Amino acid sequence: MMWEILLYMYILYSPDWHYPRTMPIFLFLYCVIFAIVHSVVRFGIGFKVHYIILCLLCSPRMYKYYIYTDYVSAKRLGKLYVVTLLLGGLCWICDHVFCKQISSWPINPQGHALWHLFMGFNSYFANTFLMFCRAQQLAWSPKVVHVMGVLPYVKIEK
Repeated sequence: MMWEILLYMYILYSPDWHYPRTMPIFLFLYCVIFAIVHSVVRFGIGFKVHYIILCLLCSPRMYKYYIYTDYVSAKRLGKLYVVTLLLGGLCWICDHVFCKQISSWPINPQGHALWHLFMGFNSYFANTFLMFCRAQQLAWSPKVVHVMGVLPYVKIEK
């Protein structure tokens, strides 16, 4: 999760970074140090709070890209990113808060498993949206197309 969110930060903020070679090095070292410290200390809730803070740092820039694109399919990817993030978060919170009550139900909705499912789609939609934005920045004429009419991906025509 950390590698992914730091990749988002790189894609979102690298065009305006004054020293382009330092950003990937800084993000790589940040993630390596965080991984080492986390493997020793086991942050638990601190890890989740840290991840949420990094997501919130990415949100304004993603919104900026969302506003500036006129491509409807790319905007749909941005909306799917937000919807899956909210649904995944809601499933995780409900499962965490109401775990004992839900466990006694005849059918367990498996909120934690749903969180993983929604966050998997969330990662895919975020990556696809950011690929589109990066290709637009580089003037590569990106288009969002769908595999079998369902799964979106970015097609680039340089």
